[in-house]
Amino acid sequence: MRVRWRGTRLLSSLIGLVCVTALVACANGTTSKPPVETAATTGPVTVTTNLSAYGVNDAIGVTVTNSSSTDYYAVSGKSACVIIQLERYNTTKEVWEPVDGCSSPGTAQVFAIAKNSQQQFTLAPNSSADLNAWVAGLYRVAVTYSANSDGVTDPQRAWCAAFSIH
Repeated sequence: MRVRWRGTRLLSSLIGLVCVTALVACANGTTSKPPVETAATTGPVTVTTNLSAYGVNDAIGVTVTNSSSTDYYAVSGKSACVIIQLERYNTTKEVWEPVDGCSSPGTAQVFAIAKNSQQQFTLAPNSSADLNAWVAGLYRVAVTYSANSDGVTDPQRAWCAAFSIH
């Protein structure tokens, strides 16, 4: 009987230790999931930025590269009214959301991403809170493109590695 009593006390102590460790781990962690799709995509069209982190007043340099021997097409009307879309990670909803939309009303146009080419873009700081500053957070730049000349049939997406604005 005495051996069984010690085993029960030892088991109770181990269970208590596991519970305390789990509570400490939960208290030190966050309840939100880490962002998904933070690495750059690979493929015939790639998107890169000139820096991996920016200040809230910095312009973002973006390069869209088509390394293939095929022309691709993209529709304008995104960030800065061009073919690229700036996206910010919403930690509450755990999704990437478009920001810095096109403020000029008008018809979107289809632009070619020519084979074996690079196109450079600059996004100036802009947010609803301050027209000369970004909101701090985790961002990426994406482009939706198609092999079809309408720019929307069978769309593909490419994005750069996520970067921070602080």
